[in-house]
Amino acid sequence: MASFLSNIFKLTTGTVLAQVVGILLIPVVTRIYSPEYFGVAQLFLSIAAVLVVISSLSYHYVIMLPEKDEDSMNVSVLCIVCILGTSAAAGAVFIGFSDWLGAVFETPMIADYLIWLPVFITFNSLFVILNRWLSRKARYGVLSKGIVVNSVSTRVLQIGGGLIIASPLGLILSSVAGFALADLFMLFGTQEDVSHLKSVTMRRMRELAVRYREFASYGTAGNLANSMSWELPAFMLAYFFNPTVLGNYALAIMAVKLPMAMVGTAISQVFYQKASEEMNQTGGVKTVVQEVHTRLIAVGIFPFIIFIILAEDLFTFVFGANWLTAGTYAQILAPWLFAVFIVSPITTLFGVLEKQKTYSCFEVMTLCAWVVIFSVVGATGNPLLTLAIFSIGGMLIWGAKSVYLLRESGAGSRDSMLSLGRHLLLSIIISLPLMLGVYVGLPLLLLFGIAGITAVAYYLLIFFTDPLLRSELIGMIQGSIPTKHIDWMERLGLFR
Repeated sequence: MASFLSNIFKLTTGTVLAQVVGILLIPVVTRIYSPEYFGVAQLFLSIAAVLVVISSLSYHYVIMLPEKDEDSMNVSVLCIVCILGTSAAAGAVFIGFSDWLGAVFETPMIADYLIWLPVFITFNSLFVILNRWLSRKARYGVLSKGIVVNSVSTRVLQIGGGLIIASPLGLILSSVAGFALADLFMLFGTQEDVSHLKSVTMRRMRELAVRYREFASYGTAGNLANSMSWELPAFMLAYFFNPTVLGNYALAIMAVKLPMAMVGTAISQVFYQKASEEMNQTGGVKTVVQEVHTRLIAVGIFPFIIFIILAEDLFTFVFGANWLTAGTYAQILAPWLFAVFIVSPITTLFGVLEKQKTYSCFEVMTLCAWVVIFSVVGATGNPLLTLAIFSIGGMLIWGAKSVYLLRESGAGSRDSMLSLGRHLLLSIIISLPLMLGVYVGLPLLLLFGIAGITAVAYYLLIFFTDPLLRSELIGMIQGSIPTKHIDWMERLGLFR
Protein backbone atom coordinates (compact mmCIF):
# COMPACT_ATOMS: atom_id res chain seq x y z
CA MET A 1 0.00 0.00 0.00
CA ALA A 2 3.08 2.20 -0.05
CA SER A 3 2.39 5.48 -1.89
CA PHE A 4 -1.10 4.22 -2.79
CA LEU A 5 -2.90 6.79 -0.66
CA SER A 6 -0.47 9.53 -1.65
CA ASN A 7 -1.25 8.94 -5.34
CA ILE A 8 -4.97 9.02 -4.55
CA PHE A 9 -4.29 12.20 -2.60
CA LYS A 10 -2.74 13.77 -5.71
CA LEU A 11 -5.77 12.83 -7.78
CA THR A 12 -8.31 14.07 -5.23
CA THR A 13 -6.97 16.70 -2.85
CA GLY A 14 -5.68 18.95 -5.61
CA THR A 15 -9.09 18.87 -7.27
CA VAL A 16 -11.45 18.80 -4.31
CA LEU A 17 -12.04 22.55 -4.18
CA ALA A 18 -12.75 22.80 -7.90
CA GLN A 19 -14.83 19.61 -7.86
CA VAL A 20 -16.81 20.97 -4.95
CA VAL A 21 -17.35 24.18 -6.94
CA GLY A 22 -18.72 22.05 -9.78
CA ILE A 23 -21.01 20.20 -7.39
CA LEU A 24 -22.14 23.40 -5.67
CA LEU A 25 -23.14 24.83 -9.05
CA ILE A 26 -25.58 21.96 -9.67
CA PRO A 27 -28.30 23.65 -7.54
CA VAL A 28 -28.00 26.70 -9.80
CA VAL A 29 -28.34 24.47 -12.87
CA THR A 30 -31.42 22.70 -11.46
CA ARG A 31 -33.11 26.06 -10.92
CA ILE A 32 -32.51 27.02 -14.57
CA TYR A 33 -33.43 23.78 -16.34
CA SER A 34 -36.60 21.75 -15.80
CA PRO A 35 -36.68 17.99 -15.12
CA GLU A 36 -37.92 17.52 -18.70
CA TYR A 37 -34.83 19.22 -20.15
CA PHE A 38 -32.63 17.11 -17.87
CA GLY A 39 -34.41 14.05 -19.23
CA VAL A 40 -33.71 14.96 -22.87
CA ALA A 41 -30.05 15.71 -22.13
CA GLN A 42 -29.73 12.46 -20.18
CA LEU A 43 -31.08 10.48 -23.13
CA PHE A 44 -28.45 12.10 -25.39
CA LEU A 45 -25.66 11.41 -22.88
CA SER A 46 -26.82 7.81 -22.40
CA ILE A 47 -26.64 7.14 -26.14
CA ALA A 48 -23.22 8.80 -26.28
CA ALA A 49 -21.93 6.87 -23.24
CA VAL A 50 -22.72 3.54 -24.89
CA LEU A 51 -20.81 4.56 -28.02
CA VAL A 52 -17.84 6.00 -26.10
CA VAL A 53 -17.04 2.68 -24.42
CA ILE A 54 -16.74 0.88 -27.77
CA SER A 55 -15.13 3.74 -29.70
CA SER A 56 -11.56 2.55 -29.06
CA LEU A 57 -12.49 -1.16 -29.23
CA SER A 58 -11.35 -1.35 -25.58
CA TYR A 59 -7.69 -0.94 -26.55
CA HIS A 60 -7.49 1.98 -24.11
CA TYR A 61 -7.28 -0.62 -21.33
CA VAL A 62 -4.04 -1.86 -22.91
CA ILE A 63 -2.23 1.48 -22.56
CA MET A 64 -1.26 0.67 -18.97
CA LEU A 65 -0.02 -2.87 -19.64
CA PRO A 66 3.08 -2.85 -21.94
CA GLU A 67 6.49 -2.49 -20.29
CA LYS A 68 7.75 -0.08 -23.00
CA ASP A 69 6.33 3.42 -23.45
CA GLU A 70 6.83 3.07 -27.21
CA ASP A 71 4.36 0.19 -27.31
CA SER A 72 1.88 2.16 -25.20
CA MET A 73 2.13 5.07 -27.64
CA ASN A 74 1.42 2.73 -30.54
CA VAL A 75 -1.66 1.49 -28.70
CA SER A 76 -2.75 5.10 -27.99
CA VAL A 77 -2.58 6.01 -31.68
CA LEU A 78 -4.44 2.80 -32.53
CA CYS A 79 -7.17 3.92 -30.13
CA ILE A 80 -7.44 7.33 -31.81
CA VAL A 81 -7.84 5.72 -35.24
CA CYS A 82 -10.63 3.51 -33.88
CA ILE A 83 -12.31 6.50 -32.22
CA LEU A 84 -12.43 8.55 -35.42
CA GLY A 85 -13.94 5.64 -37.34
CA THR A 86 -16.55 4.96 -34.66
CA SER A 87 -17.53 8.64 -34.38
CA ALA A 88 -18.06 8.95 -38.13
CA ALA A 89 -20.13 5.77 -38.32
CA ALA A 90 -22.23 6.69 -35.28
CA GLY A 91 -22.92 10.14 -36.67
CA ALA A 92 -24.16 8.74 -39.98
CA VAL A 93 -26.48 6.22 -38.31
CA PHE A 94 -27.94 8.26 -35.46
CA ILE A 95 -28.40 11.48 -37.42
CA GLY A 96 -30.07 9.50 -40.20
CA PHE A 97 -32.51 7.83 -37.79
CA SER A 98 -32.95 10.75 -35.39
CA ASP A 99 -36.70 11.18 -35.96
CA TRP A 100 -37.30 7.44 -35.47
CA LEU A 101 -35.36 7.46 -32.17
CA GLY A 102 -37.37 10.44 -30.97
CA ALA A 103 -40.59 8.57 -31.68
CA VAL A 104 -39.43 5.33 -29.97
CA PHE A 105 -38.51 7.09 -26.72
CA GLU A 106 -41.44 9.55 -26.96
CA THR A 107 -38.90 12.38 -26.81
CA PRO A 108 -39.13 14.18 -30.18
CA MET A 109 -36.74 16.95 -29.05
CA ILE A 110 -33.79 14.52 -29.04
CA ALA A 111 -33.81 14.47 -32.85
CA ASP A 112 -32.61 18.09 -32.96
CA TYR A 113 -29.47 17.39 -30.91
CA LEU A 114 -28.06 14.13 -32.29
CA ILE A 115 -25.94 16.07 -34.80
CA TRP A 116 -23.59 16.75 -31.85
CA LEU A 117 -23.17 13.05 -31.11
CA PRO A 118 -19.97 12.37 -33.14
CA VAL A 119 -18.31 15.49 -31.70
CA PHE A 120 -19.12 14.43 -28.15
CA ILE A 121 -17.89 10.88 -28.76
CA THR A 122 -14.56 12.13 -30.13
CA PHE A 123 -13.79 14.54 -27.28
CA ASN A 124 -15.00 12.19 -24.53
CA SER A 125 -13.04 9.23 -25.94
CA LEU A 126 -9.87 11.31 -26.29
CA PHE A 127 -10.30 12.30 -22.64
CA VAL A 128 -10.27 8.58 -21.75
CA ILE A 129 -7.09 7.95 -23.78
CA LEU A 130 -5.24 10.88 -22.18
CA ASN A 131 -6.49 9.73 -18.80
CA ARG A 132 -4.92 6.29 -19.29
CA TRP A 133 -1.63 7.68 -20.59
CA LEU A 134 -1.22 10.14 -17.72
CA SER A 135 -2.06 7.36 -15.24
CA ARG A 136 0.62 5.16 -16.80
CA LYS A 137 3.16 7.97 -16.37
CA ALA A 138 1.89 8.59 -12.80
CA ARG A 139 1.24 12.26 -13.62
CA TYR A 140 -1.71 12.41 -11.31
CA GLY A 141 -1.36 16.15 -10.78
CA VAL A 142 -1.94 16.92 -14.47
CA LEU A 143 -4.72 14.36 -14.62
CA SER A 144 -6.51 15.79 -11.59
CA LYS A 145 -6.39 19.30 -13.04
CA GLY A 146 -7.82 18.00 -16.32
CA ILE A 147 -10.74 16.52 -14.38
CA VAL A 148 -11.22 19.90 -12.71
CA VAL A 149 -11.29 21.71 -16.05
CA ASN A 150 -13.93 19.31 -17.32
CA SER A 151 -16.11 19.51 -14.20
CA VAL A 152 -16.04 23.25 -13.61
CA SER A 153 -16.20 24.40 -17.24
CA THR A 154 -19.18 22.12 -17.89
CA ARG A 155 -21.16 23.59 -14.98
CA VAL A 156 -20.22 27.21 -15.76
CA LEU A 157 -21.20 26.80 -19.41
CA GLN A 158 -24.48 25.13 -18.43
CA ILE A 159 -25.35 28.15 -16.30
CA GLY A 160 -24.25 30.64 -18.95
CA GLY A 161 -26.17 28.85 -21.72
CA GLY A 162 -29.25 28.51 -19.53
CA LEU A 163 -29.30 32.21 -18.69
CA ILE A 164 -29.35 32.98 -22.41
CA ILE A 165 -32.00 30.39 -23.24
CA ALA A 166 -32.86 27.33 -21.16
CA SER A 167 -33.04 24.23 -23.37
CA PRO A 168 -31.48 20.77 -23.57
CA LEU A 169 -28.92 22.20 -26.02
CA GLY A 170 -27.27 24.19 -23.21
CA LEU A 171 -26.79 21.02 -21.16
CA ILE A 172 -25.47 19.05 -24.15
CA LEU A 173 -23.09 21.64 -25.65
CA SER A 174 -21.62 22.44 -22.24
CA SER A 175 -20.71 18.75 -21.86
CA VAL A 176 -19.06 18.78 -25.30
CA ALA A 177 -17.09 21.94 -24.50
CA GLY A 178 -16.10 20.62 -21.05
CA PHE A 179 -14.40 17.57 -22.55
CA ALA A 180 -12.79 19.65 -25.33
CA LEU A 181 -11.20 22.07 -22.85
CA ALA A 182 -10.02 19.23 -20.60
CA ASP A 183 -8.47 17.43 -23.60
CA LEU A 184 -6.57 20.55 -24.58
CA PHE A 185 -5.22 21.02 -21.06
CA MET A 186 -4.17 17.36 -20.72
CA LEU A 187 -2.46 17.38 -24.11
CA PHE A 188 -0.17 20.13 -22.82
CA GLY A 189 0.70 17.76 -19.97
CA THR A 190 2.00 15.15 -22.42
CA GLN A 191 4.46 17.37 -24.30
CA GLU A 192 7.51 15.49 -23.00
CA ASP A 193 6.11 12.27 -24.46
CA VAL A 194 5.82 13.56 -28.03
CA SER A 195 9.14 11.89 -28.93
CA HIS A 196 7.49 8.49 -28.53
CA LEU A 197 5.38 9.25 -31.60
CA LYS A 198 8.47 8.50 -33.69
CA SER A 199 8.11 4.86 -32.71
CA VAL A 200 4.55 4.59 -34.05
CA THR A 201 4.29 2.38 -37.13
CA MET A 202 1.42 0.59 -38.83
CA ARG A 203 3.25 -2.70 -38.42
CA ARG A 204 3.69 -2.35 -34.64
CA MET A 205 0.10 -1.15 -34.25
CA ARG A 206 -1.11 -4.29 -36.06
CA GLU A 207 1.13 -6.51 -33.92
CA LEU A 208 -0.20 -5.01 -30.69
CA ALA A 209 -3.77 -5.13 -31.96
CA VAL A 210 -3.33 -8.88 -32.53
CA ARG A 211 -1.47 -9.40 -29.24
CA TYR A 212 -4.32 -7.85 -27.26
CA ARG A 213 -7.14 -8.92 -29.57
CA GLU A 214 -9.21 -10.31 -26.68
CA PHE A 215 -9.63 -6.74 -25.43
CA ALA A 216 -11.14 -5.84 -28.81
CA SER A 217 -13.42 -8.89 -28.92
CA TYR A 218 -14.42 -10.01 -25.43
CA GLY A 219 -13.41 -6.73 -23.79
CA THR A 220 -15.47 -4.60 -26.18
CA ALA A 221 -18.45 -6.92 -25.84
CA GLY A 222 -18.15 -6.73 -22.07
CA ASN A 223 -17.71 -2.95 -22.06
CA LEU A 224 -20.69 -2.53 -24.38
CA ALA A 225 -22.82 -4.67 -22.10
CA ASN A 226 -21.48 -2.75 -19.08
CA SER A 227 -22.30 0.61 -20.61
CA MET A 228 -25.70 -0.61 -21.75
CA SER A 229 -26.41 -1.88 -18.24
CA TRP A 230 -25.53 1.57 -16.86
CA GLU A 231 -27.56 3.45 -19.46
CA LEU A 232 -30.45 1.01 -19.89
CA PRO A 233 -32.38 2.50 -16.93
CA ALA A 234 -32.45 5.84 -18.76
CA PHE A 235 -33.68 4.21 -21.98
CA MET A 236 -36.31 2.12 -20.18
CA LEU A 237 -37.54 4.96 -17.98
CA ALA A 238 -37.96 7.09 -21.10
CA TYR A 239 -39.82 4.23 -22.81
CA PHE A 240 -42.16 3.26 -19.95
CA PHE A 241 -42.65 6.65 -18.29
CA ASN A 242 -41.80 10.20 -19.44
CA PRO A 243 -38.94 12.73 -19.62
CA THR A 244 -39.81 14.12 -16.17
CA VAL A 245 -39.30 10.75 -14.48
CA LEU A 246 -36.07 10.36 -16.46
CA GLY A 247 -34.96 13.85 -15.41
CA ASN A 248 -35.48 13.06 -11.73
CA TYR A 249 -33.54 9.81 -12.15
CA ALA A 250 -30.75 11.68 -13.97
CA LEU A 251 -30.32 14.18 -11.12
CA ALA A 252 -30.45 11.41 -8.50
CA ILE A 253 -27.66 9.50 -10.23
CA MET A 254 -25.60 12.62 -10.92
CA ALA A 255 -25.85 13.95 -7.36
CA VAL A 256 -24.67 10.65 -5.86
CA LYS A 257 -22.10 9.69 -8.49
CA LEU A 258 -20.26 13.02 -8.63
CA PRO A 259 -19.02 13.00 -5.01
CA MET A 260 -18.50 9.24 -5.25
CA ALA A 261 -16.44 9.66 -8.41
CA MET A 262 -14.15 12.23 -6.74
CA VAL A 263 -12.65 9.38 -4.72
CA GLY A 264 -13.81 6.24 -6.55
CA THR A 265 -12.32 7.12 -9.93
CA ALA A 266 -9.01 8.07 -8.34
CA ILE A 267 -8.89 4.80 -6.41
CA SER A 268 -9.71 2.84 -9.55
CA GLN A 269 -6.96 4.48 -11.60
CA VAL A 270 -4.29 4.20 -8.91
CA PHE A 271 -5.33 0.63 -8.11
CA TYR A 272 -5.07 -0.35 -11.79
CA GLN A 273 -1.59 1.14 -12.04
CA LYS A 274 -0.50 -0.48 -8.76
CA ALA A 275 -2.00 -3.88 -9.61
CA SER A 276 -0.42 -3.85 -13.09
CA GLU A 277 2.95 -2.99 -11.54
CA GLU A 278 2.66 -5.71 -8.90
CA MET A 279 1.62 -8.28 -11.51
CA ASN A 280 4.67 -7.44 -13.64
CA GLN A 281 7.01 -7.61 -10.62
CA THR A 282 5.63 -10.53 -8.59
CA GLY A 283 3.20 -12.37 -10.86
CA GLY A 284 0.29 -11.81 -8.44
CA VAL A 285 -1.98 -9.12 -6.99
CA LYS A 286 -3.15 -10.69 -3.70
CA THR A 287 -1.47 -8.19 -1.40
CA VAL A 288 -2.73 -5.01 -3.02
CA VAL A 289 -6.27 -6.41 -3.31
CA GLN A 290 -6.35 -7.39 0.36
CA GLU A 291 -5.06 -4.00 1.45
CA VAL A 292 -7.41 -1.95 -0.70
CA HIS A 293 -10.80 -3.67 -0.76
CA THR A 294 -11.44 -3.94 2.98
CA ARG A 295 -10.50 -0.28 3.41
CA LEU A 296 -12.82 0.76 0.61
CA ILE A 297 -15.63 -0.77 2.65
CA ALA A 298 -14.48 0.88 5.86
CA VAL A 299 -14.14 4.34 4.32
CA GLY A 300 -17.16 4.24 2.00
CA ILE A 301 -20.02 2.78 3.99
CA PHE A 302 -20.72 5.59 6.48
CA PRO A 303 -21.47 8.40 3.96
CA PHE A 304 -24.01 6.17 2.23
CA ILE A 305 -25.78 5.42 5.53
CA ILE A 306 -25.98 9.15 6.27
CA PHE A 307 -27.19 9.84 2.73
CA ILE A 308 -29.99 7.26 2.95
CA ILE A 309 -31.22 8.92 6.15
CA LEU A 310 -31.17 12.49 4.79
CA ALA A 311 -31.65 12.11 1.00
CA GLU A 312 -35.13 13.58 0.56
CA ASP A 313 -34.55 16.58 2.83
CA LEU A 314 -31.13 17.12 1.30
CA PHE A 315 -32.44 17.22 -2.28
CA THR A 316 -35.23 19.69 -1.56
CA PHE A 317 -32.86 21.92 0.41
CA VAL A 318 -30.08 21.90 -2.21
CA PHE A 319 -31.90 21.60 -5.53
CA GLY A 320 -35.33 23.06 -4.79
CA ALA A 321 -38.80 21.76 -3.97
CA ASN A 322 -39.34 20.50 -7.54
CA TRP A 323 -36.72 17.80 -7.00
CA LEU A 324 -38.20 15.95 -3.99
CA THR A 325 -38.88 12.92 -6.21
CA ALA A 326 -35.22 12.86 -7.25
CA GLY A 327 -34.30 12.62 -3.56
CA THR A 328 -36.59 9.63 -3.15
CA TYR A 329 -35.00 7.97 -6.19
CA ALA A 330 -31.51 8.65 -4.80
CA GLN A 331 -32.50 7.12 -1.45
CA ILE A 332 -33.65 3.95 -3.23
CA LEU A 333 -30.55 3.72 -5.43
CA ALA A 334 -27.98 4.41 -2.69
CA PRO A 335 -27.40 0.75 -1.63
CA TRP A 336 -26.66 -0.24 -5.24
CA LEU A 337 -24.32 2.73 -5.70
CA PHE A 338 -22.46 1.80 -2.51
CA ALA A 339 -21.89 -1.68 -3.95
CA VAL A 340 -20.57 -0.01 -7.11
CA PHE A 341 -18.24 2.20 -5.06
CA ILE A 342 -16.55 -0.64 -3.18
CA VAL A 343 -16.37 -3.10 -6.09
CA SER A 344 -15.79 -0.90 -9.15
CA PRO A 345 -12.08 -0.14 -8.45
CA ILE A 346 -11.15 -3.83 -8.27
CA THR A 347 -13.00 -4.64 -11.52
CA THR A 348 -9.84 -3.42 -13.25
CA LEU A 349 -8.52 -6.86 -12.25
CA PHE A 350 -10.43 -8.28 -15.21
CA GLY A 351 -7.88 -6.47 -17.38
CA VAL A 352 -4.83 -7.09 -15.18
CA LEU A 353 -5.58 -10.82 -14.93
CA GLU A 354 -6.65 -10.90 -18.62
CA LYS A 355 -10.08 -12.34 -17.78
CA GLN A 356 -11.92 -10.61 -20.59
CA LYS A 357 -14.15 -13.61 -21.34
CA THR A 358 -15.42 -13.74 -17.76
CA TYR A 359 -15.81 -9.97 -17.71
CA SER A 360 -17.92 -10.16 -20.85
CA CYS A 361 -20.10 -12.90 -19.34
CA PHE A 362 -20.71 -10.84 -16.19
CA GLU A 363 -21.69 -7.76 -18.16
CA VAL A 364 -24.01 -9.64 -20.52
CA MET A 365 -25.65 -11.29 -17.50
CA THR A 366 -26.10 -7.85 -15.89
CA LEU A 367 -27.63 -6.39 -19.04
CA CYS A 368 -30.06 -9.31 -19.37
CA ALA A 369 -31.08 -8.91 -15.72
CA TRP A 370 -31.82 -5.21 -16.25
CA VAL A 371 -33.88 -5.92 -19.37
CA VAL A 372 -35.99 -8.45 -17.45
CA ILE A 373 -36.43 -6.18 -14.41
CA PHE A 374 -37.44 -3.09 -16.36
CA SER A 375 -39.61 -5.00 -18.82
CA VAL A 376 -41.56 -6.80 -16.09
CA VAL A 377 -41.64 -4.23 -13.28
CA GLY A 378 -41.62 -1.16 -15.53
CA ALA A 379 -44.82 -2.39 -17.16
CA THR A 380 -46.59 -1.90 -13.79
CA GLY A 381 -46.27 1.87 -14.26
CA ASN A 382 -44.65 2.31 -10.82
CA PRO A 383 -41.21 3.95 -11.08
CA LEU A 384 -40.49 3.59 -7.34
CA LEU A 385 -41.04 -0.17 -7.38
CA THR A 386 -39.04 -0.46 -10.60
CA LEU A 387 -36.04 1.37 -9.15
CA ALA A 388 -36.24 -0.55 -5.85
CA ILE A 389 -36.04 -3.94 -7.61
CA PHE A 390 -33.29 -2.54 -9.83
CA SER A 391 -31.27 -1.42 -6.79
CA ILE A 392 -31.60 -4.83 -5.09
CA GLY A 393 -30.54 -6.60 -8.29
CA GLY A 394 -27.58 -4.25 -8.62
CA MET A 395 -26.32 -5.07 -5.12
CA LEU A 396 -26.53 -8.80 -5.80
CA ILE A 397 -24.75 -8.65 -9.16
CA TRP A 398 -21.94 -6.36 -7.99
CA GLY A 399 -21.56 -8.58 -4.94
CA ALA A 400 -21.12 -11.60 -7.21
CA LYS A 401 -18.43 -9.73 -9.18
CA SER A 402 -16.63 -8.93 -5.96
CA VAL A 403 -16.62 -12.54 -4.75
CA TYR A 404 -15.28 -13.77 -8.09
CA LEU A 405 -12.48 -11.20 -8.32
CA LEU A 406 -11.40 -11.68 -4.71
CA ARG A 407 -11.18 -15.42 -5.29
CA GLU A 408 -9.25 -15.09 -8.57
CA SER A 409 -6.79 -12.65 -7.00
CA GLY A 410 -6.08 -15.11 -4.19
CA ALA A 411 -7.31 -12.67 -1.55
CA GLY A 412 -10.53 -14.52 -0.75
CA SER A 413 -13.81 -12.89 0.33
CA ARG A 414 -13.75 -13.71 4.07
CA ASP A 415 -11.94 -10.53 5.19
CA SER A 416 -14.15 -8.35 2.99
CA MET A 417 -17.36 -9.90 4.33
CA LEU A 418 -16.19 -9.44 7.92
CA SER A 419 -15.25 -5.83 7.16
CA LEU A 420 -18.66 -5.18 5.59
CA GLY A 421 -20.58 -6.61 8.54
CA ARG A 422 -18.41 -4.89 11.15
CA HIS A 423 -18.49 -1.45 9.57
CA LEU A 424 -22.18 -1.63 8.67
CA LEU A 425 -23.03 -2.32 12.31
CA LEU A 426 -20.65 0.41 13.47
CA SER A 427 -22.15 2.92 11.00
CA ILE A 428 -25.71 2.19 12.14
CA ILE A 429 -24.78 2.54 15.82
CA ILE A 430 -22.91 5.83 15.33
CA SER A 431 -25.71 7.27 13.16
CA LEU A 432 -28.45 6.51 15.75
CA PRO A 433 -28.50 10.15 17.01
CA LEU A 434 -29.14 11.30 13.44
CA MET A 435 -31.95 8.77 13.00
CA LEU A 436 -33.51 9.98 16.24
CA GLY A 437 -33.18 13.60 15.09
CA VAL A 438 -35.00 12.82 11.84
CA TYR A 439 -37.71 10.92 13.75
CA VAL A 440 -38.47 13.82 16.12
CA GLY A 441 -38.35 16.36 13.27
CA LEU A 442 -35.33 18.47 14.16
CA PRO A 443 -34.51 21.40 11.80
CA LEU A 444 -32.48 20.40 8.76
CA LEU A 445 -29.44 22.54 9.62
CA LEU A 446 -29.28 20.92 13.05
CA LEU A 447 -29.47 17.50 11.37
CA PHE A 448 -26.53 18.49 9.17
CA GLY A 449 -24.57 19.39 12.30
CA ILE A 450 -25.34 16.03 13.89
CA ALA A 451 -24.32 14.27 10.67
CA GLY A 452 -20.99 16.12 10.69
CA ILE A 453 -20.27 15.21 14.32
CA THR A 454 -21.10 11.54 13.76
CA ALA A 455 -18.89 11.48 10.64
CA VAL A 456 -15.94 12.86 12.61
CA ALA A 457 -16.52 10.25 15.31
CA TYR A 458 -16.69 7.42 12.76
CA TYR A 459 -13.54 8.35 10.87
CA LEU A 460 -11.53 9.01 14.02
CA LEU A 461 -12.47 5.51 15.17
CA ILE A 462 -11.36 4.09 11.80
CA PHE A 463 -8.11 6.04 12.00
CA PHE A 464 -7.19 4.74 15.44
CA THR A 465 -8.23 1.10 14.84
CA ASP A 466 -6.58 0.53 11.44
CA PRO A 467 -2.75 0.53 11.87
CA LEU A 468 -1.98 0.27 8.15
CA LEU A 469 -4.33 3.08 7.17
CA ARG A 470 -3.03 5.23 10.03
CA SER A 471 0.63 4.70 9.13
CA GLU A 472 -0.04 5.45 5.44
CA LEU A 473 -1.92 8.66 6.28
CA ILE A 474 0.78 9.78 8.71
CA GLY A 475 3.47 9.05 6.12
CA MET A 476 1.54 11.07 3.53
CA ILE A 477 1.19 13.99 5.94
CA GLN A 478 4.89 13.83 6.85
CA GLY A 479 5.78 13.93 3.18
CA SER A 480 3.89 17.20 2.76
CA ILE A 481 5.50 18.93 5.78
CA PRO A 482 8.93 20.61 5.58
CA THR A 483 11.67 18.54 7.26
CA LYS A 484 12.56 21.30 9.73
CA HIS A 485 9.08 21.04 11.30
CA ILE A 486 8.91 17.24 11.60
CA ASP A 487 11.25 16.83 14.59
CA TRP A 488 9.32 19.03 16.98
CA MET A 489 6.00 17.57 15.78
CA GLU A 490 7.32 14.07 16.51
CA ARG A 491 8.39 15.22 19.99
CA LEU A 492 4.82 16.34 20.57
CA GLY A 493 3.67 12.83 19.64
CA LEU A 494 1.66 13.95 16.63
CA PHE A 495 2.97 11.12 14.45
CA ARG A 496 2.69 8.23 16.88
